[in-house]
Amino acid sequence: MSKQVLLINITRMGDLVQMGTLLQRLQHEWPGAAVDLVVDERFAPVANLLPHLRHIVGYDFHRLVDESRAQTKDVVTLYRDMTRWAAPLVEARYDRVINLTFNRRSGRLASYVGAKEIRGIAAPKDGDVAIYNPWMAYLTDVHNQRRFNHFNLVDIYALGGSGLGPFAPLSLSIAPQTAQWARDFLAPHGGEKIAWVAVQVGASDPMKAWRPQLFGQTMAALSRQTQVGYVFIGTDEERTAIELAQTTYRQCGGTAPLCDAVGRTTLPQLAAVLAQCRLLLTNDTGPMHLAVGVGTPVLDLSVGHVDFRETGPYGPGHWIIQPDMGCAPCGFDQVCFHHACKDRLVPDQIAGLCLQVLTAADHPQRTTGIRIYRSCVDEDGLGSADLSAGREDPTVSWYGRFWRRFWYEQFTGRPSQVAGDPEPPSDWAEALALLDHLMPRANTLVSRAEEFVRLTGRRPLPISVLQQMQLDESQARQAVVALSLQVPATASLAVALVRDTHSDDGSELTGMAQSRLATYRRWRARLRIVDAYFRSFQQPQGLAHPGRSRSLPMRRSA
Repeated sequence: MSKQVLLINITRMGDLVQMGTLLQRLQHEWPGAAVDLVVDERFAPVANLLPHLRHIVGYDFHRLVDESRAQTKDVVTLYRDMTRWAAPLVEARYDRVINLTFNRRSGRLASYVGAKEIRGIAAPKDGDVAIYNPWMAYLTDVHNQRRFNHFNLVDIYALGGSGLGPFAPLSLSIAPQTAQWARDFLAPHGGEKIAWVAVQVGASDPMKAWRPQLFGQTMAALSRQTQVGYVFIGTDEERTAIELAQTTYRQCGGTAPLCDAVGRTTLPQLAAVLAQCRLLLTNDTGPMHLAVGVGTPVLDLSVGHVDFRETGPYGPGHWIIQPDMGCAPCGFDQVCFHHACKDRLVPDQIAGLCLQVLTAADHPQRTTGIRIYRSCVDEDGLGSADLSAGREDPTVSWYGRFWRRFWYEQFTGRPSQVAGDPEPPSDWAEALALLDHLMPRANTLVSRAEEFVRLTGRRPLPISVLQQMQLDESQARQAVVALSLQVPATASLAVALVRDTHSDDGSELTGMAQSRLATYRRWRARLRIVDAYFRSFQQPQGLAHPGRSRSLPMRRSA
C-alpha cells in the first residue's frame, strides 16, 4: 500500500506555489505516495494547478477566524463544525502530516488528525506548541538572523517535509482551455505578435512595493528601446497604484500597447496570461511565484522588508534587484519613515536590465545604488542567487555562506558541496575571543543540567535545591545568549538555543530535565564545531593560506 501524506497550507497563495518542489520530492522519497492538501478555499484554484495531489480539501478558514473573533458562533458550535469537517482526515490514517502554516490553529489540526509522523507545528491537547523536524524549526529562526539566511523557502519546505533529493523546479499545469483563454484575451491587443511584459505594481504590503510612478518611468524607458506590450496584473484594491503607473507611463511618452488584466482573471487564468509573457516585472508577490511555475522569467524588485534569499524567485533564469543599503532588507518589526531603498532603484537601470532579459544580452556590469543577483542552483542542488553586479558587505556575505553550509550539514548529516571561504571573516579575532568565553560556560551549563537530571531521581525530591538550580540555570542561559548574540559567529546558535529551550518536552520532571540536558548538549556540540572551524584558520601570521578552502568538521548534532 502506498504512503499517505497530508499537507496543511492555508495562509497565502505564494506559499502554495512554493510547495511544488516538496510535492515532487515526496514522490522521490515515496514513489506513488498519495498526497492530500488542506487549503483555504479561496486558493483552491491555485492548488488545482499543482502536480502530484490526490485530493484538495478546502475550508473557509477566513470565515472561521472572523466568526471566532466576532463570536457569531459559540465555541462549542465552532468545535463541532470543525470536527465534523476533519473526521475524514482522521479516518484516512495518514503516514505523515506536514504543517506548513505556522500558527496554533493549524497546529491543533495537525495534532487532531493523528498521523504517525508530524512535521512542522503541532499543538497537542495540553495547549503547548511543538515544532517537529529541524528544518521546520529553522524556519522559525530565519526572521531573527535574516542577513545570514541563504535558504529559499522552497527548499526549506522540501527538506523539512521530505528530505534530500534531486533539484526539482516549481511547476504548474495549465489546462488547454485555460491557455486558449489567455491567447484569446491578448489577441485584441496584438496577441502573439507582441513581446508581452507583465507588470505587477501592487503588493500585499505597501512596504514591499516599488513606487508606481517609477514603474511607469521604467516602462516608458523600455518601450523606447524595443517593441513590447504591457499586461497589468493585480487586484482591484491595487487599482489606484496601477492607474498612477499608467498615467506616468503616458506622460513619459510611452506608446506601447497596454492590456489591463487587473481583476479580470481567475487565478488559473492569471497563470495562463503569465505563461504568454516574456517577462514579469514585479514586487515580491504571489503572482511572482505563479510566473516561476509557468516558466516565465522574473525581474524581482526586492525592496522594504523583502528578503529575496528567503522568498525570491526559485530556480535558474530569474533576476533580483536589491538596493545597496546597509539596512536592506529591513526587519518586520521596524517602522521606516523614508522608504529610501525604493529610490535607489533607478528606472533607466531597471529598463536596461529588462531589455537584456528580453534580448538575452549580457547584463550591465556597472551599476549605481543597487545589487543585481541572478537566480541559480548551487552545488548541493538547492536554489540560490549569485551576485552579478554591485557589492555586498563582505562580513555579511561570509557569514551567509558559512551558515548556509553549517546548517545544511547539521540537518542532513552530509558534507556540503558548496565551497568554504579560504580566508577568515573580518571579525575573526573578535569571534575567537568570544568563543574563549563561551566554551567554559557551555560546559558549566551541561554539567548543571546533568546534575539536575540526577537529582530528579532522588526520593524524596530535594525541592528547594532543584528550585535554586533551576533559577541559576535560567540566569546562566540568559547570560550565554546575551553574550552569543554579540557576534555573527555564535548568534545563530543562540537563536536556535532559545527556540530549543522553548520546545523542550517531557511528561514528568525527569523527562523535562533530560530534554533540557539534550538541548544544552546539542548547543555545545554545535559551538564546538564552530570553535574548531574558526581555529582552523590560525596560522603563524594569524591568517589562512591563500586559496585553501576549508570544510566544516562533520559532526551532526540534530
